Parts: sequence; C-alpha cells; structure tokens
Amino acid sequence: MRWKEGEYWLRDAVKYIKFPPDRRKVQQELYEHMISRNLDFLAKGATEEEADKLVCRAMGDPEEVGKALAEVHKPFWGYFLRALRIVTVIVLLLLAVHVLRTRDSYTGSIYSRYTAVRSGFEAHMDRWIGQSSAEKCGDYRFRLRRAGVASSGEGDRYIPEGEYLVLELRASTRDPGLGTPRLEHRKLAVEDSLGNRYETFVLVTMDWILFSDILIEARDFDPAAEWAVLSYDSGEQSFRLPVKLEVGK
Repeated sequence: MRWKEGEYWLRDAVKYIKFPPDRRKVQQELYEHMISRNLDFLAKGATEEEADKLVCRAMGDPEEVGKALAEVHKPFWGYFLRALRIVTVIVLLLLAVHVLRTRDSYTGSIYSRYTAVRSGFEAHMDRWIGQSSAEKCGDYRFRLRRAGVASSGEGDRYIPEGEYLVLELRASTRDPGLGTPRLEHRKLAVEDSLGNRYETFVLVTMDWILFSDILIEARDFDPAAEWAVLSYDSGEQSFRLPVKLEVGK
C-alpha cells in the first residue's frame, strides 16, 4: 500500500502535541483511523494512490487538526501527571521502608525480651528436654518443642523465686494475617503425674509471620513429677499436649 501522503499528513498533524507520550498515543490512534478509511476507499474501487489522497482530504487540514489536538493534550498536564506518578511511587517506597523499619525495631525488641526470658530459665535448669507432641487447634497447629524444670533463686530479673515447668511451643498457620494466637491465661492449665494442677501463664511470644514461638510457665511445679499435660480449652478451641519429663529434674 502506498502511504507517502498519509505519512506526511500524520507527521504534520501530531507535531503540535508537545508531550511525547501523548503525541505517540494520538499518532497511533490517527494512524489506525486513517488505515480504516483507506480500506474503505479501496473497497469502493479507488487505487492505492487515490485512496491515500482521499484519506488525507477526508481527515482535513493537518495544521488545524494538530492545533485542535494540542489544545486538548497540553504539555503541562502531561508532565504534571508524570511527576505525580513518580512522587506517588516515591511516597509508597518510603512508606514501605518505614513499615519494614518499624517492624524490624518492634520485632527486635520482642526478640530481645524473648531471648532474655528464655536465657533466664536456662540458667536455672539442667537442660531442655526435646518434645514431639502436636495438635491442631482452630487455624493453628501447636507443637511442643521442648520443656524443662527450672529452680530460680532471688534477684532474678524475669523469674521470681520458685520451681517452674517451662514449655516452649510453636504455633504455625497458613494465614500470615492471623499473627500470634491469643491464649487466655485462665484457659491454660498443666496437670502432672502426681495429680497436681497448676496455673499456667504465657510469658512472652515471638511472631515470625507464619509461625510464632510461645514461652509458657507453670509456677510452683513439683519436680518429682514423671510427666505432665498442657491443656487449653476456651470453649470453642482446645488442645492437649503431653509433656515428657525426667524424674527429679
């Protein structure tokens, strides 16, 4: 298809649009319209050269068309919108960095406390005993990772004087929006092989998005117990995790 006159017309029409993205967009739209008109004239029996001239005549004066289009596509608005997009992206990036830093700072402080509490108990027990019991509860799966019996003395920052059964749980979930499970203290309990029942408390939790580490204690625990069971029952959700112990530890 011969398209020389049409190309000149198109070039002259869009040269008045100063904002490059708008100019390219308008040029593409005009080109497609001219191709459609060209095919119409060819279908009516015009030659390619005749169709080319007829299309340009039908489109009008390129200077008038171009100036009219330039009134609609002003460069100020084009550059303003481009600048607005850039500023929006920068603001979103800065917000993302702020959120990540805030989360890192918060996570760091919680991690420090979690580590301090766990280390405090470790200083007063012979060793942790690895555990393998697990049970699903609602949207979480609770697994008892390890347990130990600690005997603390006076002057400990995190642990009052007494005997403790210390339990470390991991709660995992497939929903990252759930966060750390909220276990009510009054719904937690520990029963041991000697028939004792203990008040149990969540000391500190560490949130890792898809899973959480939870440190739990049962106060005034009898170290002579051979085994224990950690239970939780909120009415809607419950679990029972057996705890292996060593006699006298």
